[in-house]
Amino acid sequence: MTKSTNEPSGDVAQWSESSEDSRIAHYPETFLSFALPHRAPVMRTSGGEKTDIPSISWERHNGNHSLTMTAGIITTVDRDGTPQTERLVPYGKYSRILLHYLCTEAVKAGGPHISLATSYKGFLRDLGIPWSSRNAREVERQLRALLALTLQSTTVSTDADGDHLVHTINCVVGEEVTIAFSPDGNLNERKSQLVLSQRFYDQVVQRYPIPHGRHRWEQLVALTKSPLTLDIFLWLKHRLYQVEQGVPTRAVISWEALAGQFGADTSVKAFRKKFIDAAREIAEVDPNLIARVERIDQRGTGRLVRGIRLHSAREIGTGYKTLAD
Repeated sequence: MTKSTNEPSGDVAQWSESSEDSRIAHYPETFLSFALPHRAPVMRTSGGEKTDIPSISWERHNGNHSLTMTAGIITTVDRDGTPQTERLVPYGKYSRILLHYLCTEAVKAGGPHISLATSYKGFLRDLGIPWSSRNAREVERQLRALLALTLQSTTVSTDADGDHLVHTINCVVGEEVTIAFSPDGNLNERKSQLVLSQRFYDQVVQRYPIPHGRHRWEQLVALTKSPLTLDIFLWLKHRLYQVEQGVPTRAVISWEALAGQFGADTSVKAFRKKFIDAAREIAEVDPNLIARVERIDQRGTGRLVRGIRLHSAREIGTGYKTLAD
């Protein structure tokens, strides 16, 4: 699956957040380079205006790569036992928490078969989501949407002969999904199966799992309602680790590039404000992380240069303006 041009490859398999937290979790790099939508995507008019019609696809671009996410058909059962079908692109905070859980459990298991908690309440507890029947229904809806999602990764390049190459990889996230919870909230393990597709496991989970400590992740999940905050936290963990490993990242990353990567469905100006607000939330649980992110608001050659620049830990406090300032 696509790996972004602004995410240099590196061996992160042996990384750990700190000696104080040996519990390591994982998140797919693909979904940091091409983030899930923050809210349910809608269709747009030919003039670019939003409509009230739900969209069944979501596309993100990063350099010469793109990722198109297409909703599958999901079935849920209402309180009366009546099946309800819909097509839904996974979105929001819960979709990220679920993707984080699936990737972590698959890496731990060493394969695409995922074990669930023995009760619905236990499952939500594992996710760090407070129990309520409303939360439980939405978690199941987002889980089914995530597992039914089809990914199309496209890379456009030019070879030595000057020919234009378009390379595409397709995969579905889930291969087999049966989730059976009894009315009292207990999970029937004999009836429940959750299996990621082999291609998704090979191309997304196993190939680029981004490791990080669970402790601050759990703190942030409890603190924020923002899916963008979770995306930025995981992305900065990855990128700043690379900075410490000597990967050169001195260039300014523009707000336009960040908006395209993180799935902003709004103006760049509005995205910039949300990004800075998210950074301030992250600083509440991991101040040293945000202390290494410089906010650039200066004039470049003929135009304003605005964005962020990443620094190593030894550069903290060397006079630059951080995102939290």
